[in-house]
Amino acid sequence: MAFYANHGALQDHLQTSLEDLEHHRPWLAQQVSVTWLRYEHTLIDQAAQLSSEEFWALPVAGASHAGATSRYPASVVKLVYMAALEAWYAQDLLRRTAELEQATAAMIGDSSNDATAYVVDVLSGTTSGPELSGDLYLAWQRQRQLVNQWLQEQGWPELEHCNCCQKTWEEGPYGRERQLYGSQRHNRNRLSSDAMARFLHAIMAGELVSPVASAHMRQQLRRSLDAEARLADPENQVDGFLGAALPEGSRIWSKAGWMSTARADVAYVEIPQRRPTLVAVLGEGAASAADDRWLPELMAKLLAAC
Repeated sequence: MAFYANHGALQDHLQTSLEDLEHHRPWLAQQVSVTWLRYEHTLIDQAAQLSSEEFWALPVAGASHAGATSRYPASVVKLVYMAALEAWYAQDLLRRTAELEQATAAMIGDSSNDATAYVVDVLSGTTSGPELSGDLYLAWQRQRQLVNQWLQEQGWPELEHCNCCQKTWEEGPYGRERQLYGSQRHNRNRLSSDAMARFLHAIMAGELVSPVASAHMRQQLRRSLDAEARLADPENQVDGFLGAALPEGSRIWSKAGWMSTARADVAYVEIPQRRPTLVAVLGEGAASAADDRWLPELMAKLLAAC
């Protein structure tokens, strides 16, 4: 059961919006997952003065299309790795260093794959390299499941079929990293839009790890909507994604993902004179990846109901 309650009017609006987009995109219905939450008041630090049980008992109005379907999340998985770092710090499993802070900023702010590779190595105590065999490979493989073990400890049903153990790549994995993917790449990273939405929901509210850790993560996720800043940074994670639909004066916290066969984004936004909203979207396939208009168009349609 999802952490949000299905809201009839929101569900109808979401389905109508997707059907409108599908007129020129026949691939959309089968290759896209969406989770959409709407709030009456700001979500920021909502959990700071509540117990975990009290926070998760609060009603959340939402809607979804294939929200529980696991898909390849591209760089959105970096949101999970950032949260895992904060959990490791809180448990004294890692020491917060200037290099790790720099890597986190590059992983989230610039979506750097090199920084992500370093973060995954630090989280799991592993390194890339030539293929391994026997007990050496089994031990290495077990270490790379540490983030997945932490995810299961959260007890969230949205994480049941998710997989977050792989690095992100410019071209592809080699050696023991390719081994971990499997011959048919069946062990790729997987997330659902419901899981993405719950992660960002918890971060924005101050529930994930701690209010202080959540505040630190929010700093990393904040995006500039300034036109000149976006023009100077072609990979700004706003243009071509949900944030491109936002009017002037809006605020956005997000993490986007894009590669040759995927386009994804999860964003919490606050807009003047509108209700706050959170949207998580996963799109699979080359058509989804190549189309840089469908996410902004979807966001614009959803904002009409906020």
